Amino acid sequence: MQHLSGTQTSLLAILSKALFKKEVNIAVSDWKSLFREANFHKVFPIVFDASKEYVEDKDLLEKAARFSRRNIATTVTLNYAHAELHRLMEKNGIPYVSFKGLSSSLYYPKPELRNSGDVDFFVKKADFERCEVVLQTAGFVCEEHEGKHASYIKDGITLELHRTLNGMPNNELGEKIRRELLGDIIETAVCFESGQGKVMIPDKFHHGMILLLHTLSHMTGEGFGLRHLCDWAVFDASLTDEEFKALFEEKLKEYGLFRFARILSLCGEKYLGSSKKQWHGEADDGMLEELICDIMASGNFGKKDADRKSQIKYIADRGEGTVKGGSALRQGVKTIRKKARLEHKSEPAVVLDYVKNVLSGKRKPDTAKTLETAAERKALYSEFHLFEVNKQRIN
Repeated sequence: MQHLSGTQTSLLAILSKALFKKEVNIAVSDWKSLFREANFHKVFPIVFDASKEYVEDKDLLEKAARFSRRNIATTVTLNYAHAELHRLMEKNGIPYVSFKGLSSSLYYPKPELRNSGDVDFFVKKADFERCEVVLQTAGFVCEEHEGKHASYIKDGITLELHRTLNGMPNNELGEKIRRELLGDIIETAVCFESGQGKVMIPDKFHHGMILLLHTLSHMTGEGFGLRHLCDWAVFDASLTDEEFKALFEEKLKEYGLFRFARILSLCGEKYLGSSKKQWHGEADDGMLEELICDIMASGNFGKKDADRKSQIKYIADRGEGTVKGGSALRQGVKTIRKKARLEHKSEPAVVLDYVKNVLSGKRKPDTAKTLETAAERKALYSEFHLFEVNKQRIN
C-alpha cells in the first residue's frame, strides 16, 4: 500500500486549517514542493492564503503571491462571465442553471480562493439549439461539439453548454437518475447575486448530486484531485444530520450512491478535518488511506500522472460510473469489444489501430505498471459499490 509523503501530509493539514479552522502545526521544509503539489490539485490560492505567513523565502513568497493573484483574477473574470451568461439567457427568455464552479465556491469560507476553469450550464433540450444561436450572436465561437455538451469561447473564457450530466450508468437506473435530476433542476434553481451580477445555481439537493456524479465520473476516468474532495467536504459541512436525511438519504440509497457519499465524507473528516456527522458512519481506515493516496497520485483530472488515461479501459466503461469486480484484463477486453461495436469495426481491427498508434508515436504503449496500477484502482473503486442499490452499507 502507498503512504502519504511528508509534503502531502502538510498540504492536507494546511487545507484543514483553511477550510475548517483546525489548529495545526505547520512545519514545512520544502515550500516549493508543497506549492507545486497544491497547484497539481488546483487548491493553490487556498493553501497560499493559509500558509503565507510561514514562508521565509522572500523570492518564493513573492512568486507564489503573484501566482495566487492570477488565479483569483481568473475566478473573478469567470464570475463576470456568469453574469454575462445570465443577462443573455434572461434577455432571450431561455431558462438555465449554472453548476459546479461558482455554486461550489459558495460553500467555502473564502469563495474567491476556490479555483474555477470555465462556466458550466444546462438548458432544456428544447432550448439547446436556440441557446447556441444566442451564444454565437453574442460573439462566442464553438470550439467543441459533442453529444453531451458544446464548448463556446470568447475572450479566453469557455462556456460549456450541457445537454445532460456525466457519471450515470447506461442502464435503466441511469435513465431514472437523469430523468429525475434534470426534470426539475432549472425549476428549483435559486438566484444568487454576487458583486459581478446575478446567476442561477442549483438548490442544495441538485448541487450535492452533481458533486457526487462529477466526482465519480472523474475518479473512474483520469482521476480526481483534492479540489473535488474539498468541494464535497465543505458542502457536507453545511448540512445538519437532519437536513441530510431529509434531502439525500432516501435518494442516495435509491440511486446506489449512499455508500460513496459516506466514504467521501469520512475521507474529508479524516484528512481535511471536517466535522463528524452521524450519517457518516464508520469506514475501514485502510480503505480511506488507499483513497487519499489515489487522490494524491492523480491530481486534478489526473494531471500528475499521464499514465492514468491509459488505465481507464482496464477500470470501467468510459463515461460511466460503474466499476464491477473482476480482473482488469477482463475489463480491457470488454472495452475493446464496446469500441469495436461503436466504431463498426472488428475487435482485431481495434487492436491493430492501437498498435499503429503506438508505432507512430501517437500514444505510449501500456506497460505492466499500467495494468498493475489500473488493477489496484479497480479493486479500490469496486469497494464503493457505485449504483449497486442493495450494497449501500459501510460495514
